[in-house]
Amino acid sequence: MTLYRLDLRYDGRPFQGWQSQPDGSGVQDHLEKALRTFLRHEVKVTGASRTDSGVHAEQQVATFSSEAPFDERRWLRSLHGLLPEAVGIKAVAPVAAEFHPILSAKGKAYRYRLWLSESRHPFGGPYAWTVTQPLDLPLMRAEAAAFVGTHDFTSFCAADSSAKTKVRSVFEVAILGDGPLVEIWVLGGGFLKQMVRSMVGTLVAVGAGRFPAGSVAKMLAALDRKAAGQTAPALGLSLVEIFYEEPKSADALRAAARSGFCFDT
Repeated sequence: MTLYRLDLRYDGRPFQGWQSQPDGSGVQDHLEKALRTFLRHEVKVTGASRTDSGVHAEQQVATFSSEAPFDERRWLRSLHGLLPEAVGIKAVAPVAAEFHPILSAKGKAYRYRLWLSESRHPFGGPYAWTVTQPLDLPLMRAEAAAFVGTHDFTSFCAADSSAKTKVRSVFEVAILGDGPLVEIWVLGGGFLKQMVRSMVGTLVAVGAGRFPAGSVAKMLAALDRKAAGQTAPALGLSLVEIFYEEPKSADALRAAARSGFCFDT
């Protein structure tokens, strides 16, 4: 059996998250069904990140094993014919047996998009949280600095999380943009259930004046989800990259994204 690494991207709106669901509505379910149909044997994939329902991915990584003869072009063409249009395969290739999509990762980058305008954007609106009230971006940037470092993120984790520890390391939080499109980039070693969305919802509440300066540090210390702000809607969040080499900066990731298709403001 050969181990394969598969890089894919998906629009999260039609799916109940990445993880397999009893009704087959997870991205994992559709991917395993397509692989099973094409390869003609049972396939179980291991994914790098359990994105929530409605959350998008510009790079998800999964592994699976097969004895089938490998032809990248034929595999890509066949899988695209079997998968929903909301899922696209970026690459598939054999990988060393010791590679693990979770354990080999050195970090992840998420991007959350805010659309700060009363004007509807029909092309970008489905992928950004529309906020019509003014936000104090300098204050949000100042408060975001409190997230950087290794902390217990209980106050920013879904109450039903099964994680054994709520301690996580955040490398960078960058709030980029000063027009209607604002991007909040969060880079870290790993994340808890709804952690990034809770961070974003809290920062938006800070920017809207619902929490004063110094609030984020106090929320972290409280170790209580009720102490922090709301959970931001899923539609604005994308898993942008999983790092298997040294993590990149938010500026570098944003520049790379804008060299291709971008959300035109």
